[in-house]
Parts: sequence; C-alpha cells; structure tokens
Amino acid sequence: MVKPFPGSRDGFFRFYCIFLSCPLLWLYFWIGMGYISTVLLFFLGIFCTSLASPSVTETDPVDSLKLALSTGESPAGKINTLLSLSRAVEGHDLKEAMKYAQQAYNLARQDRVKIGELNALLRMGAISLTRNDYNAAMDYAEKANELSHDPGLVKENATARGIMAIIYAELGDYGRSMEINYTILRMFEQINNKMEIGITMGNIGADYLSQKNYKMAIEYLYKALNIARELGDKLGMAHQYNNISGIYLDHLKNYPKALQFLREALKVNSELGNKQLQGINYTNLGITYFRLKETDSALYYYTKGLTTFTESNSPLLIADCEIYLGEYYYHQNDREKSKEYASAALTKGQEYNSFETTLAAAKLLHEISLAEKDSANAYKFSMIQHHAQDSLLIRQNQKEIYKLDFQYNYERIDKARQIKQNRKNYMFGLIVFTLVAGIVIVLLINSRQRIKVKMTLLEKEKVESELYFKNKELTINLIALMKKNEMLADISNKLVMIEQEAKKEETREALSRISHEIQKNADDKMLKEFSIRFQEVHQGFYENLLKKFPDLTQSELKLCAFLRLNMTTKEISELTGQRLLTVEHARYRLRKKLGISNSEANLVTFLSQL
Repeated sequence: MVKPFPGSRDGFFRFYCIFLSCPLLWLYFWIGMGYISTVLLFFLGIFCTSLASPSVTETDPVDSLKLALSTGESPAGKINTLLSLSRAVEGHDLKEAMKYAQQAYNLARQDRVKIGELNALLRMGAISLTRNDYNAAMDYAEKANELSHDPGLVKENATARGIMAIIYAELGDYGRSMEINYTILRMFEQINNKMEIGITMGNIGADYLSQKNYKMAIEYLYKALNIARELGDKLGMAHQYNNISGIYLDHLKNYPKALQFLREALKVNSELGNKQLQGINYTNLGITYFRLKETDSALYYYTKGLTTFTESNSPLLIADCEIYLGEYYYHQNDREKSKEYASAALTKGQEYNSFETTLAAAKLLHEISLAEKDSANAYKFSMIQHHAQDSLLIRQNQKEIYKLDFQYNYERIDKARQIKQNRKNYMFGLIVFTLVAGIVIVLLINSRQRIKVKMTLLEKEKVESELYFKNKELTINLIALMKKNEMLADISNKLVMIEQEAKKEETREALSRISHEIQKNADDKMLKEFSIRFQEVHQGFYENLLKKFPDLTQSELKLCAFLRLNMTTKEISELTGQRLLTVEHARYRLRKKLGISNSEANLVTFLSQL
C-alpha cells in the first residue's frame, strides 16, 4: 500500500544555472523509479526560487534590477542585469524569464559581447528545459557549445553539454547522457575544479541508477560525497547522503544503511536551516521505519515531517505527508484518522491540480470506503481515481508524443548535420587529395625538369668535351700539317737547288715539275683535310657567315676559319705558305668586308660570336 514518498527522490536532481557564480548546478531528475511526481516539480520550483532570490519579498530584487536596467549601464552590465532578472522571475513566470533572456541575447549579439551571448543561450536553454521544450533546449545548448570552445570557457561549455545530457536522460537515452557526463568530468579534471567534478560524479551516479546499475551508482555517489566533504560543501553533502539513502531504501532494501545516511542528511540540512529538506528527511525516515515495522518511530517522523512542511508552507509536500499518515492509520485500523488525512491530501491535490497526489489520496479513500462497505463513496473515489489516472496517462502520452517528436526532429536534424559534415569531410578530403596530388605532380614535374636540365647539362658538357677534343685534334692536325708542309717546302727547296745545279735541261725540267707537283698536292690535300675537320667541329660556321656576308671568297672563308681557331698571322703564313705581309693585307680586306674596319672590334672575337 505504501508508495515511495516523492521527496525521497530529492537528492536525485541538480539545479541548473541558478547562480552566475556557479553555472553548473544540474537540473537532473532521477527517473529510475518509473514515475516523476508533480509534487517534486512543485518542490523544485519553490526551492529554485528560494535559491534564486531572497525569501522576504520577491518584488524588491526584481524592482531593484529593473531600476538598475534603466540606468546608464554598459552593454555588459545591462546583459548581466537582464540575465539576473530572468533568474529572479523564473520561479513564477517562465514566459517573462524567457523574454529577459532573449533581450540579453539580442543585446549581446548587437554589441558583440561573446560571454553575454553565451550566458544568454545557456539561460534560454535552462528555461526551455524547465518547460520540457527539448527541441529549443537542444538548439540553444548546441549554439552555446559551438560558442564556448575557448580554453577559458570550460564551465560554460560543460553547462551546454549538461543540458544535452539532461535531455538524453529525459528521453531514456542514459548511455548517451552518461557519455556526455564523462566528457564533462574529463573537462573539469583537466582544470582541477573539484566542486564541479563532485557534481558531475553525482550526475554520473544518477545515470547508472537510471540503468539499475546500483553498484556503480553508489560508487560514484560516494565519490561525489567525499569531494563534498573535502570542500565543506554542505548542500552537496546533504544531496549525496539523500541520494545514497534512496538507493539503499528503494532498491537494495538495506534499511539500516538507509537510516544511517538519512540521519547524516538530516544533520547537515539542520545546520543549513533548510526546512523543506529537513521535512523530506523526516518523512523518508518515517518510510524507512514503517518498512521496518517500527510503527512508533514511523509515526514520530511522519509527524515531524508534517510539522516542518507546515512551517515552510509547502502545500503539496504537506499533502504527500498526509497520505503517508493516512496509510499509517489505515494499517493501524484507525479509519477515521486515515480518512481525515487522506481527505485533506485529496483537497490539496485537487486545488493545486496535482494528479499524482489526487490519485494516491483517492486510492486510499477508495480502500477505506470499501473497508467500511460505503459503496457510494467507494464509487465516488474510484471515479476520482480513474479520472486522475486518465489525466496522468494523457499527460504521459503527451510527453511520450513530445519525446517521439523531439527524437524524430533531432534525428532528422542530426542526419542532416551528419550529411553536411560528411560533405565537409568529403570536400576537405578532396581538397587535401587535390593539394597532395598537386604537390606530387609539381614535385614530379620539378624532378623531371631537374633531370632534364641535368641531362641537358651533361649533353652540353659532352658536346663541349667532344668539341674540345675535336678542337685539340684539329689543332694537332694543323700543327702536323704545318710541319708536313715545312718538310715538303724544304724538299721542294732542295729540289730547286738541285735543279739549278743540274747540267741537263731535261733534268732541270723534271725536277721543276716534281717540285711544283709536290707543293701543289701538299697544299690541296692539307686544305681539303683542314676544311673537313673544321666543318665537323664548327658546324654551320660557313653557312652563318655566308648568310650575313654572301660576297666572301673561298680564300676569305678559309682565312675566317683560321682566325676562328684563334691562329696568329704567323701561324696562318706558315700553314698557307704565304708571306706575313700578304696575310696582313688579307686580314685588312676581310675587316672591310665584315664592316668592322673603322671600329676597335677584334676580328677573332667577332668571328667567334657568329
């Protein structure tokens, strides 16, 4: 009969973006027990409001912020004021909170205040999450994630990722939620932010709990508790004590352990002076003792819880506590008192439109009516019960439809994003491939050009080497011819001398003819051989010379060839058998024909350039 008190789940959520100074307090619901109570949501609203603004009057801080907004603040100051206004009114008017956050975002965009734009996106994401608008929340979170990749924005980036983790957890994708939370944990470990490490470990513990992995859930919750103890974070300690006690109470059925951690939680919450959390601890202690069948202790803590909730003016939490008291008295066979508490709870449930409270109270009243054989009231409360069940079912179906719609839209957007990313990757790969291919081609071309140049140089060197050797050979041949010519000339002279001494006319004529023949044959053979060798070494020389100076004679061409070989006048004279003066006159006439008679140009240099 006794249903788990919704307040026992208090420790299984974190409050998201309540303070600017602490941007990573998660709004994290524990949904592993299979239902989420409106009572808890109501409590969350009250508690968030109490954290976000002073409890004396709500209008005072709002009016002060509005007054500050009207003064001549800097753009950054106005953005912070608008965000503070958004937080201040969030507890009672989400639409107004979103309006201020949107104004802050527009102003930050207009004045290019990056941190203001980022905080406004996170604020709008948190509000959208509270409104269960997962599509908008995810959109804001993704924009904030893209905007917060700088090393100095680790907290903001983690906050954006945290919104995504909450959305995935709400959709039942605990694996993805856990994956994001582990990423957040690594981010905070890198900057050694112990407070946020502890909070994130608590969230990972909640992910494990949602997957019914109680061993890992307790391990991470213990880690979070130890960090909270180390830092002296009493609120964190209270949450983790309550989280751990909830696992021992509702899942492991280890009631002594549950009592141990609930007492620790109560002690810390008493030091903090938080009446609502104290009331939840009292009620959870009552549930634990009730399950241990220690009814006196259960009644004591139920009563303490009711008193504490009354002092803190928490109607729906009072109603839940009244249901537990009604169930207690029902099991004690005190139906009148049971009916009294259940009826009070039903009134509050209907007044505050809490279907969960209404359902639990109507169910208890229905059982009491059946026990009293009051069929009219039994039917009445049965109808209320069914109506509340139908309303819960409708709301649940609406939520499921919304989740499906979100999943469909997000999968479609994610698929489009993946296609876009794949296209980017393809284009990037294509560009890289093109660049690499281009570099390879350029290198190949360059290598080929270098090889070609090298081959050309080698070919040129080879040609020059061959030319050098041919020139050398030609020179040697010319020297040999000159020596041969000298020898023949000497023979010819000696024949002339013999001719002069000969007495017979016939003998003289014969010797003269032989001498002349030797000289003629020697000259022709020498010049012919010279011409052949010269043409091999200096191909095109005669053609180029005749092209520019077509009126040159054969003798002048030969003289040009001798000069091209850098031969002196004396050497030419010795080679041709001409006198030095004759060669000098020939050189002068050649300069005139070549058009350089009146210049200081060197004849040999001029011919070398042809």
